[in-house]
Amino acid sequence: MSYARVPPDTRQIGRPSKFNDETIERLCDAIAAGMPMKGACVVAGVGVTTLNEWRERYPNLEERILDARENARLKGLQAIKAAGGKDWRAHAEWLRLTFPADYRGSGGKIAISATAIASGPIMTEERLHELQQIRQRMIEAQK
Repeated sequence: MSYARVPPDTRQIGRPSKFNDETIERLCDAIAAGMPMKGACVVAGVGVTTLNEWRERYPNLEERILDARENARLKGLQAIKAAGGKDWRAHAEWLRLTFPADYRGSGGKIAISATAIASGPIMTEERLHELQQIRQRMIEAQK
């Protein structure tokens, strides 16, 4: 067996890139179906780090990914809205997702409660007033 020698200036170093239309199409289809970025990378057969490098190197790719994400959101909202014909809660969820500032619901509220236990004597208003006067006299004496 003889191996033909390839001139050094025509050889490619490293593995060929997986960046092609087919890979990007699989990636965007997975994102449009609602998959998270990591899962979409698995479907497309690329690593998350590789995808991040591609996003920096190819600005057009970022636009395609954003379009795919918006398509996924649109499909989800349409499905929720369509389900509203059978169950009013689907319409309520659609409103919360579409207009979060207006229909946030109780999920955005924070409840705070506190309990205080007095383990020592409780100070009366008169005693508090006396202590404040003493403090004021001490401050004036230091001046």
